[in-house]
Amino acid sequence: MAVLLVGINAKYIHSNLAIRYLAKAEKRFRFCEYSISDREESIAASLYQSGCRTFLFSCYIWNINHVLKICEILKKADAGLRLLVGGPEVSFDPVESLESYPYLDGVITGEGEVSITPLADAIENGDFSQVPGLYYRTGESVIKSKIEAGEANLSCLPFPYADEDMEALRHRIVYFETSRGCPYRCAFCLSGSAGSLRFLPLEKVERAVRFFARHEVPLVKLVDRTFNADPNRALLIIEMIKKMGGNTTYHFEIRAESMTEALIESLQTAPKGMFQLEIGVQSVNPATLQKVNRVPSHEKLCRVVQALKKNDNIHLHLDLIAGLPGESFKAFVYSFHELMKLKPHNLQLGFLKKLKGSALAAEGSAFASFAPYEVIHSDAMSYAELLRLKAAEDMLERFYNSGAFLTSVPYMLDTYYKEKEFYFFDELAQYFSNNQGTLSQKSLFEGLHHFAQQKFADSIMDERLIYDYALKHRDSLSFMPRIEGLKELAFAFLKEESLVRRYFEQYAGIKPVLLYKKLHFVPVGKHIYAIDYEGEGHAYDITEACKTLKEHMVN
Repeated sequence: MAVLLVGINAKYIHSNLAIRYLAKAEKRFRFCEYSISDREESIAASLYQSGCRTFLFSCYIWNINHVLKICEILKKADAGLRLLVGGPEVSFDPVESLESYPYLDGVITGEGEVSITPLADAIENGDFSQVPGLYYRTGESVIKSKIEAGEANLSCLPFPYADEDMEALRHRIVYFETSRGCPYRCAFCLSGSAGSLRFLPLEKVERAVRFFARHEVPLVKLVDRTFNADPNRALLIIEMIKKMGGNTTYHFEIRAESMTEALIESLQTAPKGMFQLEIGVQSVNPATLQKVNRVPSHEKLCRVVQALKKNDNIHLHLDLIAGLPGESFKAFVYSFHELMKLKPHNLQLGFLKKLKGSALAAEGSAFASFAPYEVIHSDAMSYAELLRLKAAEDMLERFYNSGAFLTSVPYMLDTYYKEKEFYFFDELAQYFSNNQGTLSQKSLFEGLHHFAQQKFADSIMDERLIYDYALKHRDSLSFMPRIEGLKELAFAFLKEESLVRRYFEQYAGIKPVLLYKKLHFVPVGKHIYAIDYEGEGHAYDITEACKTLKEHMVN
């Protein structure tokens, strides 16, 4: 029996947890992965040439269009292929999916681990009526199996990774879960209505943490909808990860209202870089939050965020959703400014989607009928206003969330846009719209320089832009100053063994000509920095040393 589980990820660096669980649960199946950047025709050709006769696709809003096109190609190429789909994008309207897309042979609803072995048996014996949650085609009819979809027992699930899998995942994000379901019922989300809240046994969590540490996995993203749904259990896992040590970063989503003092204190004492936390704030408007079944607690949010930022050891993401019921453009901008006061490392601006299976009513709003079902206008925000927010969101990603403008953008916001930060990104969007061109990182630095000089003529801003750019790039910006004799000064510095040992002890003994190729000497205002690009890169202020060298060179 040749059956292939197919995952199509949003990006190459992502990986599909669902198909790994299924392949481990049912040894008669194997899996393959692609991304939506791969052409549908190429994926279809690869699958067709695999020799498999049955395919089961994992379907989400980001890949459903890809999946449907691939299935159409495969069915027209060979009508005898069996094409099955599962996942949240098809689980809530299985009959409609089969009626709308005649090239699909079946839809598996619910959690796949419950259905995967009965499905393998059915493929062998031809009786699909015993596969939980399966809707399948028989002639012109759509048949529902005799057994309802079920929930998986997490304690019985196999670990989705093996030692031999990790080389292929070396440059990808590894996903894992310590719980399924959610105790909350946010109207725009599927998690609260997709099953009861269940937890993976702690001994299995500990084995996973040990496995990730042993393989030095750079980033593990937990897909738990609310990691701290049980704060005491979350505390045990945090302490478990801290005790294990290693260089793995764990990213998970928390609910600020459920954070306890003990959990906050444990996170505050974690090594820097061990944890990335994401908080889905969505809005600070109480009336809007109540309309989507959320209990507002902005005061608690602020206390939690400030406490988590206290020791500068946690990377913090805050999320907003534009287009929520009853939230006007002005009210959304207010939410934006309230979160910017907290200075998160990332502020993610998303747009409301009316997902299949969600409880979202949103009367007076309009949504696209195709994936990702994004809001076109809400009852309080026009299409034009949402487009304006999209343009600002693009600037937010490039200039704030990217981390590339490490000192320049914070300076700009604090100096000229304090408590009106949205309008910085809004004005940038208008500026770049009027000055069309490539949006390479260098062009973004050049563009921000021209934008800032036109508005404020601030030399400090230029210095910060030069510093930020030099941290990652050896080439020059058009407004970088040229210092006569900088190369000679750099070599004089590198020839002084005492100076090299003071600033770059790890490079002591390396010949100056080789060390010059490793370091980058950059004038920034009245300062000179030597930038070491090894690892994450670091800038050393060698201004005073250079002043002394200059005096000796003159004498």
